[in-house]
Amino acid sequence: MNIAQSSPLYDYWNSNQDENDDKKRLLMLNPKEPASNLFRNEPYKWENLYQSVLKNVISGDDSSLKGLMVLLSTICKKEKDIVLNALEALLDKNVIYKLRNEKYQDIKSSKNFYTALIILLTIFINPYDIELKKEPKHLYEKTGMFFYKFRKIVLSNK
Repeated sequence: MNIAQSSPLYDYWNSNQDENDDKKRLLMLNPKEPASNLFRNEPYKWENLYQSVLKNVISGDDSSLKGLMVLLSTICKKEKDIVLNALEALLDKNVIYKLRNEKYQDIKSSKNFYTALIILLTIFINPYDIELKKEPKHLYEKTGMFFYKFRKIVLSNK
């Protein structure tokens, strides 16, 4: 199990991303969560944030735990449980316990400018090779697809 495979959007990125695939993706949504607009309207950004924040949590960055909690709150309980079961292979039991049982609203934020900058850069350069099969709408989606295609061309020439 790797980070990408633990994502609730893993099957979506490996699909045609057509209307039916989008409907399946939206069934995972937790509509009661204010942050769920990100999952609903910007799956590319959600995925980049998920992989970046999870990578930070795996490397021991406790300040990223709240971000992961917020992202997981945007999906329904059933999907969250599936993700947390998958994350048991990647994360410490204490971290899994916190993700299952604590509310992100109860955790103090620590503002880390460097981490925020890296995550912002990640959204624009798409280091996780997330492929949007629809026409990119936002600037970060356009730059992300540019870097995705550029890497594919460079790597195919080797």
